[in-house]
Amino acid sequence: MSWTLWIVASAVFLAFYDLLKKASVRENAVMPVLTIATAAGSLAYVASLATFGDLAAAMRPDRTVLAFAAVKTLIVGTSWILTYCALRTLPVTIATPIRASAPAFVIMLAVLIYAERPSSGQWLGMALVLVGFLAFSWAGKAEGIDFLRSKAVYFALGGMAMSVVSSLWDKYVFQVSALPVEPVQFYFQSGLFIFYTSILLLRKVSGVKGDPFEWRWSIPFVGIILAAADWFYFHGLAFPDVPISVGSLLRRFSVVITFVLGAILFHERNLRRKGIALSLILAGTCVICLSA
Repeated sequence: MSWTLWIVASAVFLAFYDLLKKASVRENAVMPVLTIATAAGSLAYVASLATFGDLAAAMRPDRTVLAFAAVKTLIVGTSWILTYCALRTLPVTIATPIRASAPAFVIMLAVLIYAERPSSGQWLGMALVLVGFLAFSWAGKAEGIDFLRSKAVYFALGGMAMSVVSSLWDKYVFQVSALPVEPVQFYFQSGLFIFYTSILLLRKVSGVKGDPFEWRWSIPFVGIILAAADWFYFHGLAFPDVPISVGSLLRRFSVVITFVLGAILFHERNLRRKGIALSLILAGTCVICLSA
């Protein structure tokens, strides 16, 4: 099975994850949703390993696996808190495309850290992504969203930035260090649950009152679908020499499914403007990866 098929399968799961996530967190408390969803995803992953894999081998302690999974937990945990906070108020047709621009910023980060020299095509792609963001600002203002002053937009951008870091870390874990997928994901899933539960307990002990929580049946499926998406994605990245910019791009094409179904399910407005912005971001990301 080609690595592209693994990542395309991940993209399909990721699209439905985005829709379930929006349905779960809209006008709802963020931390309880994250904690319950992660618990459900962890239990589903453990059950699948016990049924179809080797649970005992995945649980076997290994210092390197534990350390790498712990770093992954902190990166992704922070990313999802910021993203979920953004989704509470932002339309899914704005929040999801912002996150989909992450592959372009992987290239930008490589320029800053490794002093790489982008080709003319890569510079063109980054310019298209930037114009796409400005177009989303234009679309957002029609719905009363000021991109320069909206906290939700900054949360979405922060979540996207941590997603870039996560992508670079995934490549290091599964290609450079060549760690096995199942143990890393097992401890990553478990670590996320501990991370979110700890935040909930700290808030309760300190007396911080959050937003009211409402149970929705979509919440546990958020974690289950995400665990499946991650499993396919990690296996795709485990193939030797898979370029992370291409893999990350391929996975982010889930935004097209999310955009179309989200517009239908949540009855969101200004789709023509948002569609133009989305097209610019996807075009820019494609140009960057094809020029790599």
